[in-house]
Order: sequence, then structure tokens, then C-alpha cells
Amino acid sequence: MDEIIIKRFPCIIMSLFPALWGIFSLLNNTADFSGTAENAIRPLLAMSDTYGIPGQTWRAITASWVPYAGLAVITAMETLAGVLATIGFVKMVVNLRGSYAKFSSGKNWTILGACCAVAVWGIGFMVIAGDWFMAWETKENSLNTQLGALLYALPSMMCIVIMFSHRESDA
Repeated sequence: MDEIIIKRFPCIIMSLFPALWGIFSLLNNTADFSGTAENAIRPLLAMSDTYGIPGQTWRAITASWVPYAGLAVITAMETLAGVLATIGFVKMVVNLRGSYAKFSSGKNWTILGACCAVAVWGIGFMVIAGDWFMAWETKENSLNTQLGALLYALPSMMCIVIMFSHRESDA
């Protein structure tokens, strides 16, 4: 077995996390865009399921167009994550037996995709939705937003670490 090829497989496999999740998110979000905006984004932004503490709820956004704009931004970032990481996946597969430089060009695309994924799921959902819009205060399933986002963000974070830690002797 070729050691270089074996060491490249984790990069290729990890690239599928942001690639597939990003593409599947596009498909899921657009399957019922309006329903998702109304039933998931609107209550979160309106902070309608929080403890109602005025020192926090001043942040609530109730303008009717904002959930749609927010979901459009989320979908765009998830799609970008998926597209960039998919380009990286394809480049790495095509260059599996190629030079380190050519294989690394795929890693770079994957890193960009994974960064988009971390931005939307880590910063967007865990930090902004979770702490700014107080999603952790929901009366049912508190922390559901943040823990769900962590499940999405963590593999993309690990993907970035694996891409950066992968080195070869001809590098």
C-alpha cells in the first residue's frame, strides 16, 4: 500500500462533511423555504420562546421580511460551503496520485468550504442564534439550536484541522 495515498484518504473523506451538508442544506432549505422561514427563523428572531426578559428581548427582530432574508443568507453560506468543499473533494480525488501541490489545491478549496460551514453553523447558529437571540432559553428543548449546530460545525472544524495537519515529505 502506498503510504502517501493512505494519508490522503482522511482529507478526502473529511471534505465530504462540509460538501454534503452544504449541498443537502440547500436542497432542504429550498424544498420549503417559506415554511422554514416562518416556523424556524421567525420565532427565533422574534425571541418569542424566551423568558421575556426586557434586558434581552430588545434584540428581537419582528419585521416580516427579515426571516426570509436571514434564511437566504444562511442558505447562501451553506451552499457556498457545499460548493467549495465539493470542488476541493473533486480536486483531491482527481489528484490522489498526483503531486502534493496539486493535491493541496483541493485541500485549499475544502478549507474555504469548511470555514463557510463553521461561519454559518458555529458562529451563526451557536453564537448568534444561541446567545444573541437566546435560543438556549427556549421552554422546550433548550440548547437544541446550539447542540444541533455543534453537531454540524464540529466535523467541519475537524476537517480544517486535518487539512492543515496533513503534510508530505515533498512539501
